Parts: sequence; structure tokens; C-alpha cells
Amino acid sequence: MNLSNCIKSIAVLTFILALNACKKDNSAVTSATQVTFALSATNPSNLLPASITTPGMTTNSVGTNATSASITWTSGTANIASFKLEAKKKNTAIEITSKNLTNIDLFAISPASISAAIDTGTYTEIELRVLLVKSTTAAIPLTLKGNFTTQGGVVVPIELDYNDDALIKVEAENITIDGKTDVATLAKLNLTKLISGMAAAQLDAAVRTNGAIVISSTVNAAIYNKIKDNILLCGSWSGFSHREKSERK
Repeated sequence: MNLSNCIKSIAVLTFILALNACKKDNSAVTSATQVTFALSATNPSNLLPASITTPGMTTNSVGTNATSASITWTSGTANIASFKLEAKKKNTAIEITSKNLTNIDLFAISPASISAAIDTGTYTEIELRVLLVKSTTAAIPLTLKGNFTTQGGVVVPIELDYNDDALIKVEAENITIDGKTDVATLAKLNLTKLISGMAAAQLDAAVRTNGAIVISSTVNAAIYNKIKDNILLCGSWSGFSHREKSERK
């Protein structure tokens, strides 16, 4: 090959490499799809019946037994060990986990969230799990504060300090991930269900700590254990939402 042909060959090769480089830049894949998990509280205000006569009956809804006694939760903080989204994709079981979302304001308009990567595809038989883990530090899984109003109209501060393991399950609808948008899901802690089976007389008789009703594993333990049973059934779900990947913070 003479020098002229060699120069032409080098020029052609350089052009091809440059073209390929341009194609690679233009077809760069977008960032991975994310699924975002969050938790918030619902139904903070609930009426209470005067007393319980039937074991296991629900006492928080307004009805013939309802009285002026009530609980209104005004603030809440949660420390979540993990969120798990369990589902099937093409009949294969999958699990997507996002860990350690701490100091969640359960009453925030826009609750704190945490994300995990999710593959494209159609997901069925979805169940969202919120895992609470007993803590040896001050960052316990769940703290709720508010007021208990007695049948006589006396307002008493009330605080729940929940420090035990719990698994809150929420069933979700099927969803298709197309890779074009991120997905968010919000689990809700139903506070009506949390105090199901509780009566005004039981709270009125509770031990006071500096004038307040504190509910924990060591103080007012009978009430605490009732809440411990209820918390497993408190999960509800508000649906999936989609957002453009460009909206990520």
C-alpha cells in the first residue's frame, strides 16, 4: 500500500470510530428506574365507647355506643428497619428491599421516603411490608403523642412509646414498570385500627406519669399489649404514583 492509500485508510478508520462514538453518546441508557417507599399516619382522631362488653369488638367507629371520649394524635415519629416489596414477575418471586428510614414525621404533608432500584416488567401479587425492629437506643420504632379527652371533657396528654418488633403488611395492585418513569408507593398506618378494642374507662383508669398517660411495655402494659396486637393489622395503601426521572431531587 502506498502512502496516499495508507493516509486514506487512516482517515476512513478515524471517521468510523468517530461515528461510532457519536452513536454511543446518543444512545446512552437512562438511569435505573427507582421505586420509592414512604409511610404516613391516617385517622388521627377517634371516638371511644364508655366500656367494652364484647371481647374483640371494634370500638373506634361512631355508632350507638360512641361517647364524647376520644383520642386525637397530634404528632408521630417512626424508625423503619426496612421496606420490602414482594411480588411475582413472570411467575418468579422477587423481593425489593430498602433499609433504614429514620425519624419519619408521620404527619408530614410530604413524608420522608427512601428508594431502591427496580427492573422493568409487570409485577403481580404485590405485598408491601414495613418492618419495625425493637431498639436498644432512643430511636424506638414508633412514638405517638396527642390528647385523650375523657367523658367529662378533661383533656389528658397521651403518649405511645412502641418498642417491639412488628411487621405491617399492605397488599398492592399489579403494576408495569416501563423504565420511563420512577414509581412511588405510600404505606399508611391506620390509627383507628391501632386503638381498636380500647375503651374510655380503660384509659381513664390508666396510670398517670406527671399528669400524662404514657403507654409502653412497662407502663400501662395491658393497653400496650392490645396495641401490639392491633399494629399488625394497621397497614393500608394509597396506590402507586409515577413521576419523571428528571424530577428526582
